[in-house]
This record gives sequence, structure tokens and C-alpha cells, in this order.
Amino acid sequence: MNAIQRRVVAGLEDIVGRHDDPAVYGGPPGDPGLCGPGSVSWKVNSDLTSIMHAGTSAIVLELLHPSVMAGVQQLSSYQKDPFRRARTTLGYVLTTTFGNTEAATGLIDRVARIHGKINGERPDGVPFRALDPSLLTWVHISIPWMILRSYERNNAPLTAAEQDRYLAEQAVIGRMSGATGVPESMAELRDYVEAMRPHLAVTEQTLEFFEFLMTAPLLPIRAPGSLGRLLHLYYAHASMSLAPDWARRMSGFHHPPLLHKLLFAPYLTIDPYVTRRLLGEPAYYTLAKARTTGVASKAAESLAIIHQ
Repeated sequence: MNAIQRRVVAGLEDIVGRHDDPAVYGGPPGDPGLCGPGSVSWKVNSDLTSIMHAGTSAIVLELLHPSVMAGVQQLSSYQKDPFRRARTTLGYVLTTTFGNTEAATGLIDRVARIHGKINGERPDGVPFRALDPSLLTWVHISIPWMILRSYERNNAPLTAAEQDRYLAEQAVIGRMSGATGVPESMAELRDYVEAMRPHLAVTEQTLEFFEFLMTAPLLPIRAPGSLGRLLHLYYAHASMSLAPDWARRMSGFHHPPLLHKLLFAPYLTIDPYVTRRLLGEPAYYTLAKARTTGVASKAAESLAIIHQ
């Protein structure tokens, strides 16, 4: 890895974290974790670039539910630590997919305990609690839904059977977190989303979060003033192009197809390829593969040397 690659990778790690802990992704030889090799979840989530590209759209979809937005506003320190939510969301996806069984279930339990303390009243007077199964389901499904769309755009199409398997595998994790009625197929997902749409809205708290997206130091490139805002707006529009048309219109990140083709498509084509080449095989995937074939300790030793 040359100096430029190291600098780029270090910048990405500042935002999303390293996710290379042998205690999480290594562990008992032969332990498949919650998904295991051969699963569609391993196939899709081993592509870190697709998950990264899905991040903004997944978070925005979650926060289009006013109760979820109110809960995040109450708990989150996103304005003080802009990278925290990106790191924790990605870490949750990777640990529950690739972590050993103890690490994955332990994380799910810890997140549930934290959420158990979050409850209150939205600005419109509607009470909420973070452990409401209906909210957990919406938060859960927003993530694999967007990752699936990202993988098919950035990597390769999946068969209808693979799409359904991916959702079914991820639904197991959702139910472990307390979600109920989690969609397990594309058909169920479409019906579920249509049923949820009347419950979604952009509130003052949502607009505050969108303003944060326009100003937070979330991009590798630092630019002053109005130029920085334009770069953030460009990135938000590009990222939200994964979301369905109705969500882009509701959130204000909709743009015409021709503009997308001319302005955003080139970036969305080039960036995944370049990032994938720079990152190589993710450490979490290397460790998980080694664990399931019984040579986790050697993989952990090799990764330790690489990161020195």
C-alpha cells in the first residue's frame, strides 16, 4: 500500500472505523455466527463499498419516521461527533453478519439496553419509545433494503431468490433486536413500505438533521463556505439516489433523470470501483472466513502485522 492509498484508507477509517477486531470477527474456530459462510448476507455485506454507499440513504429513511427522529435527537450526539452514527451503524451491520456468535448477540443485547432508556414525546405531542417493535422494524429494514439496492447498483444483480434470502437472513437479526413483522422477501418488503408511508414525514427535527448533512465535516474533501455546502449537497443527492422516488421527493433530495445521468452517475460508477481497489478485502471478512475454517488465530496474526 503506497502513501496515497494509506492516506485515503486512513480518511475512510476516520469516518467508518476499522472493524478489524479479532475478538469480534475471529473467535471459536468453526463458529458460523448468525449468518455464516454461504449466506447471501456474507456475499453482499463483504462488499464494504456497497454498504458505505447505502449509509446516507438508510439513515435518512430511518429518520423519516418522526418517532425515530425524535429518539435520535434525544440520544444522539451526532452534532458533536458527526462520524459516530456512521461508525456504529456500520459496526452493527458487520458484527451481526460476520462477528462470532457471542460478539453478535452481545452487541444486539447492548443496543437493546441503550434503546430501553430512550422514550419521550415528539414535538407534536405523540409519545414514543425506542423499543417499540414497530419502530425497530422500520429502523431494521431501512438498512438491508438500501444495502441490497446499493450492491446491485455497485456490484452485480442478484436473482430474485437471492434477494429474498438476503432479507430473510437479515430478518433473523431484526427479530433478535425486538422487531416484529420483519419483511422476509421483496414482496413482503414492498407491502410493508407501502403500509408505512402514511406514518412518515419531514419534521422540524428532520430538517435540522438535513441541515447538519449540509455542513458537517463528513467528506474527505474539506472546502470552505458555499463550496463546501455544494459538495455536501452533491454527495447527499448522489447517496439518496438509492432511495425510492417518493422518499427522495419527501426529503428534498430528488433530481431529474437527465441531471442524474450527467452529474451523479459518473461519480456513482467510478467511486465504488476506486474505493474497492484501494480497500481490498475487508479485514472483518478475512477474519470471519478464517474463523469458519478454523484458522482464526493465523488470520488475526497476519492482520496485526499488516496494521503495524
